[in-house]
Amino acid sequence: MSLVAPTPLGFERSPVAGTTLEDLDLASMHAYLRLRVASLRTAGEAVDPALFDRAAQRLGLVGTVASQLTPTVVGLMAFGTAPQLARPEWGVSCVRLRGASLADPVAARGDLEGRLEELVTGALAFVRGNTRVAPNLMSPTEPSPEYPEEAVREAVLNALLHRDYRLSGRVSLRIFNDRLEVWSPGGLVLPIALDDLAQHGGASFPRNPLLTATARSLGMGEQVGRGIPTIRRALAEATSLPVQFHTAQTEVRVVLPSYINASIGNVAGN
Repeated sequence: MSLVAPTPLGFERSPVAGTTLEDLDLASMHAYLRLRVASLRTAGEAVDPALFDRAAQRLGLVGTVASQLTPTVVGLMAFGTAPQLARPEWGVSCVRLRGASLADPVAARGDLEGRLEELVTGALAFVRGNTRVAPNLMSPTEPSPEYPEEAVREAVLNALLHRDYRLSGRVSLRIFNDRLEVWSPGGLVLPIALDDLAQHGGASFPRNPLLTATARSLGMGEQVGRGIPTIRRALAEATSLPVQFHTAQTEVRVVLPSYINASIGNVAGN
């Protein structure tokens, strides 16, 4: 028996109660709409705002509540000025622990808020500020990061795109001495073995297809089934230790091992 019902098709198009168009960066959204809608792209500068509103509705970025235009889940996450004012759980919680378990002392915390792109950028900045680098013998002026940034970016982006936005949990980024974990609320949409996808790729079954497509149009992803293989490849270039995937009915967790920690055999230190 499933503990979490499958996300209803179209839930991501649901208007977010308590928000208005003032919660959106309309300039950014209108620029996006011009890219997506040919009639807006050729209409020149003086465009009737109603045309933008209709295009945003057609693309699922806004809906209506009591006849008022209201941002949807997708609209708020892609173009919101501060989505977490309405939905605090849609941010990212970051923590750096001095050890190998959640019971160990906390060295740093980060409470990330903002739209999708800002959350990914903030997560990468937190990782850069709270992890180590190692000498790069091939390029001494460019030290190697403890965790390949490409792998971290894919893991965080995937967590935000595929999380269940009905659940109250936040995406979490946890840095231990020996690993980095990205946790997201909501299990897989289909009973797919992530290890198989990591090996072969080529399949994309997003929980939130509209949000994923919007992110792709914004240049943040591809949606061609390369995300997990990209994580695996980026990690393989740094260490022989494999990426690990843990899935349950209510969560997905991606674990990236620290190649620096493995090379020095140190779990308790730093």
